[in-house]
Amino acid sequence: MSFLKTLEHRAKDMVFGFCHLFFRKGRRVPVPLDGDRMNKVLFLRPEKIGDMVISLPVFDALRFRYPHMKISVLASPRNYVLVKNDPRFDKIFLYRKWTLEDFRQLGAIRREKFDCVFDMIDDDSVTTLFYSQLAGSQAVRIGIGKRRHAIFYDCNHVHADGVGGHIVDNTLKLLDPFGIREKDTSGFASPHLTNTAQRRVDEYLREQPRESCFLVGLNLSAGKPNRIWPDDRAIELCRHLTAWRRDLRMIVIVMPKDRERGERVAAEAGDNTRIIPDRLNLIEVSALISRLRLLISPDTSLIHIARSFQVPVVGLYSRASKNFQRWRPYRQSDGTVVGSDVDTICDITVEQVFLQIQEVLSRIERGTI
Repeated sequence: MSFLKTLEHRAKDMVFGFCHLFFRKGRRVPVPLDGDRMNKVLFLRPEKIGDMVISLPVFDALRFRYPHMKISVLASPRNYVLVKNDPRFDKIFLYRKWTLEDFRQLGAIRREKFDCVFDMIDDDSVTTLFYSQLAGSQAVRIGIGKRRHAIFYDCNHVHADGVGGHIVDNTLKLLDPFGIREKDTSGFASPHLTNTAQRRVDEYLREQPRESCFLVGLNLSAGKPNRIWPDDRAIELCRHLTAWRRDLRMIVIVMPKDRERGERVAAEAGDNTRIIPDRLNLIEVSALISRLRLLISPDTSLIHIARSFQVPVVGLYSRASKNFQRWRPYRQSDGTVVGSDVDTICDITVEQVFLQIQEVLSRIERGTI
């Protein structure tokens, strides 16, 4: 953990140590909660893109049960792009790490007089604890995975082993107090695709050769260096796959900062490998992913976006078992390649990835994925 991050955590702990004396403890509320008597609910999700993606099934399940509810969300600058044009939400608030604007946003939240506040962070979080407390005294507070902070929530689900199952299923347990069980929901909910995003993807795909009908995406970008697969192996995999199936076209997916790297990989991989259009936003990338037959990617939010559209995935993971077990491709029995290294995916071979691709494609053809 960086020095600044450590300092931030210690500062929050000090503030928590003082302010928790004034926080309202959790109340005993009758369950199941009566959602018919609630009009406005707020979800706290000021985290990364992937965290927002895996939360979409919760929003959809609650809206399906209670169509009248107005759902708002506290997002972060990182995941705001995923939800800013999403009609699921009545209002979207932004948390910018305790700036002056955050206090203005908090005032706007308090004026909404929410009936219920969901803290979606699956752990103790000082930030979301403050927001859940300050959102309004009348709101029912629901948390998940809380330990030290559990006493401040009216309802809280704690996993028996401290980790639980897949992160999507864990997060759906937020709805247990309403009598909405994870097993009764689909678990699949995709980002809202704008018409503009879909048109841009249509234009790009019309430029591809008609005989290339089997589109496979290969994501090269990741938020951390240890999740980046070596370029030479990406090039070898593209060549191998396009030689194996003549109808297959590889589409290289990269973040804007990796554009030069992606162009080099696409050029060296051969004629049946192309790169995505320049400067696509996340919703446009999501629209493209929704058209793929398969996505190959290191452990990033794109895996969860692909699975939200039920696009099969081959994911590359390090040996860090907690991350793999909780964040693996959702409801997919195959398609994971786990390296022998605890920290990186650099040791994963082309042969390992290709074998998993063959298994996943075989399941696609049999209709068992």
